[in-house]
Amino acid sequence: MKNILYKILPVCLLTIGLTGCEDETKYRPLPEAVPLTMSINEKAFVMGEHLKVDIKVEPDADGNEVVANEDFDIYFTAKAGTEDVANVFEPFSSIVTFPKGEKQIQVDFPVKTSGLVGTTTMEFVAFARGYKMANSSQGIKVSDYYRISMSLENNTENVVTEGGKFVLVAKVDKPSSVPLEVTITPKEGEEGRYDNLPSTLTIPAGRTSVKSAAVTIKQDYEMTGDLQLVLNLKSNSSSNPMTAPALTITMTDLESMADPNLYDMTTVYENPNIMFISYDDDWFTGKETAKMDEGTAHPNAELGSQWKFDYAIEFHKNSTSGDYQKLGNATDANRGNVLKIDWTKYAKVTDEGELNICVGVEGTNYGTAGIHCCKSLGQMWAQNVTRIYPGMRIEMKVRLGGNRTGFVPMIEVKNPATATTCKEAKRSICILKNVSGSAITQSVRGEVVSDAKSVVSAIPKVEDYNIYWVELVDENTIKLGINGSTTLEVTRDMLDSWPFTKASTGTSVGAKGLYLVMRMDLFGEGNSVSSELPAGWDTELKSINPANYATEGPRMIIDWIRFYVNDNYKREANELVNRDYKVSIPGKFYQFY
Repeated sequence: MKNILYKILPVCLLTIGLTGCEDETKYRPLPEAVPLTMSINEKAFVMGEHLKVDIKVEPDADGNEVVANEDFDIYFTAKAGTEDVANVFEPFSSIVTFPKGEKQIQVDFPVKTSGLVGTTTMEFVAFARGYKMANSSQGIKVSDYYRISMSLENNTENVVTEGGKFVLVAKVDKPSSVPLEVTITPKEGEEGRYDNLPSTLTIPAGRTSVKSAAVTIKQDYEMTGDLQLVLNLKSNSSSNPMTAPALTITMTDLESMADPNLYDMTTVYENPNIMFISYDDDWFTGKETAKMDEGTAHPNAELGSQWKFDYAIEFHKNSTSGDYQKLGNATDANRGNVLKIDWTKYAKVTDEGELNICVGVEGTNYGTAGIHCCKSLGQMWAQNVTRIYPGMRIEMKVRLGGNRTGFVPMIEVKNPATATTCKEAKRSICILKNVSGSAITQSVRGEVVSDAKSVVSAIPKVEDYNIYWVELVDENTIKLGINGSTTLEVTRDMLDSWPFTKASTGTSVGAKGLYLVMRMDLFGEGNSVSSELPAGWDTELKSINPANYATEGPRMIIDWIRFYVNDNYKREANELVNRDYKVSIPGKFYQFY
């Protein structure tokens, strides 16, 4: 076989005495071989269709058309990896001769008319010994039908982080003359994991693909580990079935990626259940206690290097009479028409020594407790307990209970200059805010809401005890956290205003300091219930016997509150601070420092 091609001259050379062109002068040999090119009619085929392969001799470097001056063989293969899959064609021509004198041939490869199942993806290759061939390898698919595939856009791994978004893409290799509809059904038990998941996707007639709007995998605020979520798929066309009956999405669990200290109270206290008592008081017997006096280092070695004990509030039932002004009833006229604040009715100390703030029904409205401490105005200094200034760390061991739909447990440190007692407002530090599920929002707000810096943290169960804390590290830095993890750090330069310096919290001796508010709020603004609440949101609450509000209704349970200070904490000598070793309220609260 010779590797020679000849040039076609467009006209005959006329010379004196020459009257015509001889056949033997029509082709002239080329000085070098001109390459071949392979092209195919489609990239996808189904049973009964034909793959048509064109082999063409390309023009020479000068643009002149050329033809072969000899017969030569072309070899064809069809492989999926190393596997020979030529049997999807019938017949399959593995060797075809390119005839001398031709510049282009077409070879037909019929796909079997029956017997194929599913899709075979292959590399179709042509080879001619001694000749260069462009596009000699082509990727094609041969299927039983033009099946519809479902995938995630720009996500070949099908991995989506919890709380993240994805876009579904339905594709078919050949447009249909009628619309093709795919039904999308989440696996049983997984229906609530998505926002904006379409029930169907329709590929319009004449088109080969369609995209969904962005779909969100909801954040569940639980440590579930990575999950394999399944979307079941079904086509409405027997001629265009699905490539696969389901699409599996790997959901990467956010909580599993989080700092493990976020979930562990023992990273703050080796035994967080031990109560604190003062060094000179031994009345509480029968349970293990920790002797703490003002200036004692924090029991956690790392925290103890900076933070020294200042005061603690421990809740216990006790018949001893005492100063009932230690904790105040935090009312709010802004909520008065829909939320009645009454701590004598909705705040109880349990036999286990927990402060239970619950919710009930008050006629056509609702009732709950709002409690504050460390707030002092003028000579009303008994609720002062201690001054909340820069240089203080506040910890509280809290758990939530009941169906809290419509109610928002909240614990905030506020600036008394502008903060309404019960309303979330500017000049506040939100240590705990639970709107739904296990989500806890922590935030720092300056003069306006747009100043706010916030983070949403997830813990395994808000119904279990966790330690929520805030550090007013100094006059320029505030840190918030849960258990042993810092979730948010805000510095003065991050907000347009910074109302958390000692000077900004008040002008008179009696008014200085921030104050702490613990309460259940109503989901809504002012004297209204949020229109976002579902119909019948309070049906369960209204069915509860009022005697059981504290055990069956929405509630926030506080085991203790502890205050520590660092070297940045400055309390003037003339400030009125109630430093009694112990004060109790009959059947209500018991507290120590």
